[in-house]
Amino acid sequence: MLTEILHYIFVALYIYSVYLAFRLVFGENREAIRTLGWMIVLLFVPVLGLVIYTVFGQAMRQNKRILKLSIRSEKNLNVSAEERERVENIISEDMQNTGVTNTKNVMNLIRLLYGSGKSLVYQSSDIRILSEPKNTFDSLFRDLEAAKDHIHIEFYIISNDSTGNRLREILVRKAKEGVRVRVIYDYWGSTIDKKYRKSLKDAGVRVHSFFPPKFPFILRHVNYRNHRKIVVIDGKVGYTGGVNIADRYLLGNNFGLWRDTMARFEGSVVHGLQETFLGDWYFIDHMKHQKPRYFPEPVVFNECRNFVQIADCGPDTQYKTILQGVSFLITTAQKYVYIQTPYFMPPVELENALKISALRKVDVRILLPEVSDASMAQSCSASYIETMLEAGVKIYWYKGGFLHSKAIVADDYISTVGTSNMDFRSYEQNFEVNAFIYDNKTAVHLRDNFMKDLGSSEQIDLESWRKRSSIDKMKESFSRLFSPAM
Repeated sequence: MLTEILHYIFVALYIYSVYLAFRLVFGENREAIRTLGWMIVLLFVPVLGLVIYTVFGQAMRQNKRILKLSIRSEKNLNVSAEERERVENIISEDMQNTGVTNTKNVMNLIRLLYGSGKSLVYQSSDIRILSEPKNTFDSLFRDLEAAKDHIHIEFYIISNDSTGNRLREILVRKAKEGVRVRVIYDYWGSTIDKKYRKSLKDAGVRVHSFFPPKFPFILRHVNYRNHRKIVVIDGKVGYTGGVNIADRYLLGNNFGLWRDTMARFEGSVVHGLQETFLGDWYFIDHMKHQKPRYFPEPVVFNECRNFVQIADCGPDTQYKTILQGVSFLITTAQKYVYIQTPYFMPPVELENALKISALRKVDVRILLPEVSDASMAQSCSASYIETMLEAGVKIYWYKGGFLHSKAIVADDYISTVGTSNMDFRSYEQNFEVNAFIYDNKTAVHLRDNFMKDLGSSEQIDLESWRKRSSIDKMKESFSRLFSPAM
């Protein structure tokens, strides 16, 4: 009797798998290679294939119900053509004054980010690049202590360790002082427990996990993670970058010290980070919070002749805005592109952009960690190296600890600092945020940081790389099959 029941269950699940396979072909219009891959999984790996597809295969971007959960304020959706033209004229004039030669390409990148993700251009902000762990956390905690009205925090990882508890103590104290505190953490990435959350809630902090599992769709959202790192204080100070709240980001671990990059902002660009945070908060509680208190009149730093766009994207957005922006930045660079990323599994459009720029003699350099916290991802990253080297891309192993920085700089003017890694997960499955910065001072700072890191690195030689063992090559090729899920 039990065997017969199991047989019927298996048949029912297989029929459902066949239905999903046909829906992939006729309903979602994905890339042909992706569609074929998932059809093979669904049809030839019964039951298990259905579980794998449920966790990793569903195209959330196709779900119109999910799309409607994201918001942008009215001002972000209804910028007049005249206002955009006025801003573009200011940017063009500024670039000419600073000697930038690829003005047209810069303007096209700005238009692309606005068209794809409604990313406004913010002018004359104070920008500070933080790349030393102690300085980063000292700055962050000092700003949190100075909060007067509200604190908005969003991290992929908040750990229940000494660094996480230092944050908790500050938030509890500020909430008791009357500061409005909101916290978003990723359910799957963070390790805070019930006691940690209770201490925050008891003090008046509003704290929510992002995409917690809910019956019966426990596995549906496992693959979609909120990888953003955003801090907004009083609507006046903002942070984003690669750093999470955990001891290893401050003190290091068995891989050594973690090399990361964070950007601190004051001025109008903080409104862009605020928009992203409040959009995510709406995603959680479905209530709009576009109150004037969250968007105070920004300080204008007239001496800072820069422009910034905050680009956010995820499975809830129509376009892959950050991927489009990074690909365009690389493809249109004229002199150099320097990239730091902990994981290198580029989608095909980004892979081609890197090769195209290198082949036309742009100085393309990529800095990767020699040691990684994810061995399979490291093997997958290695599978891309040979063809990159053949195209003229220069690749280096960072040996000074674990490189976790996500920063790109090009031509001493354009740079981007944020949360997205150079991999499928960041560009297609995670909720991410990047600041695209148009500023000579910031670009030169990031360029100099990159060159300093090269002092703790070793360049990969093509001929030597080709001599690695057959076992390593097989391991890399096998790992690459799973690149979209890593």
